[in-house]
Amino acid sequence: MQEWFGFYSVIGGFAATLLGLLFVAVSINAATILGETHKNSRRLAEQAFQNYLAVMLVALLAIFPTLDLPTLGLVTLAVTAISGVWGLIRFYLALTRPYDPGSRLQSLRRQFSSLVGLGMLIFAALRIAFNLGDSRNLLAIAAIILLFSATALSWELLLRLAKAKLT
Repeated sequence: MQEWFGFYSVIGGFAATLLGLLFVAVSINAATILGETHKNSRRLAEQAFQNYLAVMLVALLAIFPTLDLPTLGLVTLAVTAISGVWGLIRFYLALTRPYDPGSRLQSLRRQFSSLVGLGMLIFAALRIAFNLGDSRNLLAIAAIILLFSATALSWELLLRLAKAKLT
């Protein structure tokens, strides 16, 4: 994975920086995001947080100097499987209790890119762990999808916060 060191260093740095900005936005607007009337904002922040965290963890594992490919696959699988289960729970919640009343399709759409990214991470990690083929490109693509998904969720959260302050 040494040839991927630069890529994972950059993408891990992006995820860490954007996660820090998300923490700042949440802490400055904690009453709004964590209040009972804004459960949808809390769910957006949670999903973005989880996606950034998954990207950071995969990046850290990928640049770990003594990790061989099968071990990278197993550890990545363990980390992303937990995120995948929570992603499925969020999908179920979006299906049964959407972010906003009357916007079930929009709530499911928000979950889609996260589930695709997590699913790709799990698939790539399985292939790497059990030597079923070189899936390092797929691992990288999944991390990019999760990074873009988290950024889109964070942007939507910021728009909601701005709208809440105007009303």
